[in-house]
Order: sequence, then structure tokens, then C-alpha cells
Amino acid sequence: MNKELIGLIKISKAVGKDNLLVQGGGGNTSLKTGDGRHMYIKASGTALKDMNEQKGWRRLKLGSVLAILKDKLITRLKPVDRENEIVNRLNLTCSDSVKTGSRPSVESHFHALLDRCVVHLHPVAVGAYVSAKNGKKELEKLFKNEKFPPLWMPYTDPGYTLAIKVAGAVESYRNQYGRKPVIIFLEKHGVIVAGKSPDVTLRLVRRVINICNAKLKKQKSAPLKAVKQKDIIDARCAIRRAFLEVTGRHVIVRHFINNDIAKFLTRRDAKKLASLPALTPDELVYANGPAVWLDKCTYKTAIDRLNRHTAKGEKARVSFLVRGLGLFVAGSEESIEAAKDVIIASLLVRGFAANLGGVNSLNRHERQFIIQWEAESFRQKLVEGVGNRELQGRIAVITGAGSGLGRSIAIGLARSGAYVALVDIDKKAIEETRGIIRKELLRSSTMTVYCDITREKDVDKAFDSILHKWGGVDILVNAAGIAPAYSLIDLPVARWRCALEVNLTGYFLMAQAAARIMIKQAMAGNIINISSKSGLEASRNNTPYNATKAGEIHMARGWALELGKYGIRVNSIAPGNVFEGSKIWNPKYIRVCAKKYKIKPEEVIPYYVNMTALKREITGQDVADTVIFLCSEKARTITGQTLVPDSGQVMVR
Repeated sequence: MNKELIGLIKISKAVGKDNLLVQGGGGNTSLKTGDGRHMYIKASGTALKDMNEQKGWRRLKLGSVLAILKDKLITRLKPVDRENEIVNRLNLTCSDSVKTGSRPSVESHFHALLDRCVVHLHPVAVGAYVSAKNGKKELEKLFKNEKFPPLWMPYTDPGYTLAIKVAGAVESYRNQYGRKPVIIFLEKHGVIVAGKSPDVTLRLVRRVINICNAKLKKQKSAPLKAVKQKDIIDARCAIRRAFLEVTGRHVIVRHFINNDIAKFLTRRDAKKLASLPALTPDELVYANGPAVWLDKCTYKTAIDRLNRHTAKGEKARVSFLVRGLGLFVAGSEESIEAAKDVIIASLLVRGFAANLGGVNSLNRHERQFIIQWEAESFRQKLVEGVGNRELQGRIAVITGAGSGLGRSIAIGLARSGAYVALVDIDKKAIEETRGIIRKELLRSSTMTVYCDITREKDVDKAFDSILHKWGGVDILVNAAGIAPAYSLIDLPVARWRCALEVNLTGYFLMAQAAARIMIKQAMAGNIINISSKSGLEASRNNTPYNATKAGEIHMARGWALELGKYGIRVNSIAPGNVFEGSKIWNPKYIRVCAKKYKIKPEEVIPYYVNMTALKREITGQDVADTVIFLCSEKARTITGQTLVPDSGQVMVR
């Protein structure tokens, strides 16, 4: 790795880790090679803090980038065609071995015009001025003693248009001062700082921030009153439901409250400031606009406000400021973090700018350009992550997720786009499951929940932790189970009672807690009991398993009748013998089966496979696929039923 790339990564991480300097995937950095032939620059949509040796950057041929600015034919294209042409041409200037499909920043042009190292940031301290009506005058006062004063750029649509404007302004500045500017303030945007090296540029960044901060009037702390967790959960459920209703998307909702949010909420003009249009492009890209202000958060108030914005052709806002409660953000885990940082920075800027002659928001034309700009749509897609998979955004809870069918179902649900809560009494086992999912699906979201499902307090605590992390529950799969194998005359009553507790009481407690949440959400939902073919057709020496697996099916039928009016579907799956990774099919159980059928232990699995019509072994993925089908819209009219993935061993009567 050459020294320029090392330097770019160093400066990117230094500024990227501070949310007061840059938020989400905003901001840019670049560093030119010593021979002036190439420029390393941040890739579009990548967060500065996430850049490393393998990703987050591109190397461009500097001469080719500058040549784009000199091509007069580009100016004759329509805005949409022009910006697409620029994206294609910038990709052609790349000279590296990056294969990730990332593309260079759309700001590559004006980075190419400036000194060797360039940093473009959106600091809160700078935002206070560039988003204020008197911001330019105030900055002139702050930097009046500079030998080479900062360059002020009036707001211009980003991309090629801004690059052309910057090129002209830089040339005029050089004619006046004999050198290029090292500080450029971009109205309604941020600041660009340029220097001869990463260290020089970082020192200049800190100096600019300190100068801007020195004159900002800080608001005194004003902590909010204590908030009931019930009120927060109710608000999250209301927002989830409203967001689904308006967008058709299942999302998670997170709640945030810190000193900055609390101070803003206690301002007398909080509602007025929050209701102003977006201040910067990032606010539109990462949050679809500023936070929605709600005096009270209910499903009705949330959906009314969302509908009001979408009726104007805007995208559904993802953040909500609720008086007395705090900030709520909807989306995926990655998009929520980016939106949260952008919105909190916006709250701070709005407060500061109000004291500098008033807030200077993006006007309708400026907002419309950003919304329609392909480059920002590209950034937004990167933040939102993978596309619309079958169960995208659903929150799923799986018991027995540490092994066997529970593990297979958890992996399958994660593959289908669900957020997966792995519930088990074996802590080590669920961590192993989580590791398997993370290794295969880098952007998946899981949580491990230690829980004895036979204990009501454990179950309540488990669902509390799931609600705290994701704000709801859409799917419950009861997959935990035990199978004590004894003949009737040898069965210890303690083993009988243990099977009843795990296979029946555990299923009941989990379903009861999940159903209460699903009813409260009013977003429908799915409950699935993993029974067994033994629940349909009894087997010898299996009294507890036969009884409890049949009981699970009948419980599900009753629940389906009770919960149908809420749109909650309840079904059972009665798999055939699934051997892979099963704790039930352990060596002891296999020996019992071998004795029962008078065969050798190694002949047990082939024996059972041969009993099926298809002569095909059932895998955990087969059962997971059945779960995914039942939870999907394809099964929207199926409830109270039992599906039997067993290769045709048992026929449902």
C-alpha cells in the first residue's frame, strides 16, 4: 500500500469518527500523488470512518478528471443526462484494482482543482454559519484578520454545476491573492479545507472549527422529565405501524435521547425550528428530510404527518421528534445510525442558526434537485443496504436457535432479510449460531437472548430486550424441544413433566407474550409451532414427544381461531426426521431407535430416509423454507394449518 493511500485512510478516520465534524456517509477526503498524476478519493456513499485498505476509496487519473471540466459539450446536456454522463466519465478515470462496484465521489472535480490534500466536512460549528441568514457576514468578521481569507460559495446544486462554479471562483481567487484558497465555505452545505499534507490539513480543520465555535452561544442543559418505558414502546409501535401503512415496508424503530436532543426539545421555539425545511443535502439523503415534529405520538398522529409529506411527492420521513420523549428513527440498523447522526447535527445547527439572523433552509428548487439527483439516490441505496428480500425488515424470534432446526430456521430467516432474535438456554450455542449468520451475511442483524422458556419472568425479560433493541415483533417460531425416549413402563415421571414444560408450557408462554405485542402493534404477524410427524402419527417409546407434539398442533389451531381477527396467522410445521445438527438425534437416542427396530446404530438414519416416499433426507433448510413460506404474503390465507415437510412419510388426514 503506497503512502498516499495510507495518508488518505489516516485523515479520513481522524475526521470521520467525530459526529460533530461529519455525519452518516457525508463528507469527502482526497490526496494527490507526489508526481501529480493521480488522486486517491473517498468512494461515494462510504462513511469516512469505515475506509480501509480494501474499500471506501478510488484512485483517479488527475488529468482525466480535470479534462471533464473543460469539455463544453457536457454543458449542453439536460441536467439528468448531464449528471449520468459525469458519473460514467468519472468511473472511466479510475486507475486501480478495486472490484467492489464502488464509484468515486461526485465531488472529484473540485478536489482535483485544489491543493494536494482536501477535506470536505459538515461540521456543526460550520453549519451554524452556512445555514444562517447572516452566516456570510459573521464568517467575514471571524476571519477578518486572515492574510488569505476564506472563499464563500453561494449555494449551487451539487455535482458538475458546483464544480464549474468552484473552478471559476478558485481562478478569480488566485488572480486576486496569487494562490488557491485553503478554506472554502459552501452555503447550506459545509466547508472545504485544503493543504499540502494530511497533517497540515488536519491542523487547519481544527483551527477553522475552533474559530467558528468560539462565537457560538451554547444553550444551557435542560434535562427532560423521566420517561416511562411503556410510553417509549407505545411510540415505537405507533411509528412502525404508520411507516408500514404508508410505505409498505417493515422497519425497526430506535429511540434516542441525549443532552443535545433534550436541550432542543425544551426550547420555546423547538416546534417552529424543527418544522423548517431541510438544511443540507445530507438531511434529504439520509433522513428523507428533517424530523417530523409530534406533540403526541400515536398511530394517527404519525400516519397523518407521513401522509401529509408523501402527498406532496416527498419520501416518507424516517425520524420523529416527540415532545417529552425524544428522537425516534425508523429504518434498518445501518440507515438508522446515519439518519440519527444527521438529524442530531441538524437540531444543533438549527438552534445556533436561529441566533445568527435565522435559519436559511434549502428552497423548493434546491430540495427537488437533491431528491431527483441520481448520485444521491445511489448514496441512499448504499445506506439502506440490500434490496427487498422476502421477509425484509421483519423482526423474528426463534426459540431453540442454538442448534438443530432452531439454528437452521434462524439462518434461513436471516437470509430472507429478517432481524433475528436467537433465543436459547445454551448461551454458547446461540453465539455460535450468530457467528455462522454473521460469517455468511455480513449485513444481517441478530441478537442473542438467553432464556429459559419455561419461566414466565425469563420470557417477559426476553421480549423486553427485543422490544428495546428493535421496537416490535413480527414472527415467532417455537422450535425449542426435547424428546425423552422411553417405553411407557420405563418412563420416569420427571422426564414426562420436563417434556410438558419445554414442549408445551414454553410454547404457550412465548406465544402469549408475542401475541400481546402483535395485537398492540396492529400489524398482523405470524406464530409457528415446530411440531413433528410424531404429532400426527405416534411412534413407539415416545410418549412425552407424541403427546406434546400433538398438543402443539392443537394449541396452534386454537390460537389461530383467537388471533385471526387481529390478522395474526398461526400455523404448525410437522417435519420428518431432521438429523443434521440435532440435539434430539444424539448417539443415545439413535441407540434407542436401533434397539427398537433391531438394527445397527449406523443403519438408523438410512432406515428412516428409506421410509419416505421420496427416499430423500430432510434438511434444516427444507424446514426453514417452509417457515419462510408461511411467514410470507404467499401464505396470506393460510392459518390453523399443519404443513408436513417429510418427503412423504406421513400423510395428513
